[in-house]
Amino acid sequence: MRVKNLGICVEGRWLIRNLNFTVRQGEFLAVRGSSGSGKTTLLRVLSGSITPDEGTIEKESLNPNECAMIFQDLQLADGATAITNALSGCLGRNSFLSSFLGFTAREKKQATKLLNLLGLSEKLDQWTSTLSRGERQRLAIVRSLFARPKILLADEPTSSLDENWAKVSLELIKKEVEGRSGSVICSLHDSQQARDFSNRELLIDSNSPENWSIQEVESKTS
Repeated sequence: MRVKNLGICVEGRWLIRNLNFTVRQGEFLAVRGSSGSGKTTLLRVLSGSITPDEGTIEKESLNPNECAMIFQDLQLADGATAITNALSGCLGRNSFLSSFLGFTAREKKQATKLLNLLGLSEKLDQWTSTLSRGERQRLAIVRSLFARPKILLADEPTSSLDENWAKVSLELIKKEVEGRSGSVICSLHDSQQARDFSNRELLIDSNSPENWSIQEVESKTS
């Protein structure tokens, strides 16, 4: 993904202008800034759900189904079970006929494995509406990972999780996406999480739309 001279204006106020960067294959790019700086709007623009006011976003050979997003409002189907919500992540990469005929045993096994990794093994058949906020957030992560995206956009995906589950979830996101040579663009409020998991940080200045910066994050040692 290549962003050129991007500008985003909301209700007459410029959030970002002249933004330029290229997402590297296999990298984790953290997006940081104060509340209201435009992190969520930027991610929605990158996903294609909002049209930028200036500039272009080049996705080269990337198909629409190869870009997934973890929304801050989660956008889960409350009237479906946890396993059904997780499985819905693969709808975009399956044919209409395959989806119409139902999910395969292999897909159910793969989705169950991801749910187990995020502590939802006993919630598979539970209605999503009855899950806690933290459980729902972990379910949204699983659904997006099950889409197997080449680019995953994540809007504060661990905001409702405690320190342990946040760490486990970000480790899983990084492993699953980067393991397929994909890239993660993730807004994070926690600066320590950004240092622990990202390769670079995009910093947005809420007071000056052109005063953005991208900096390398010092490599971590195991």
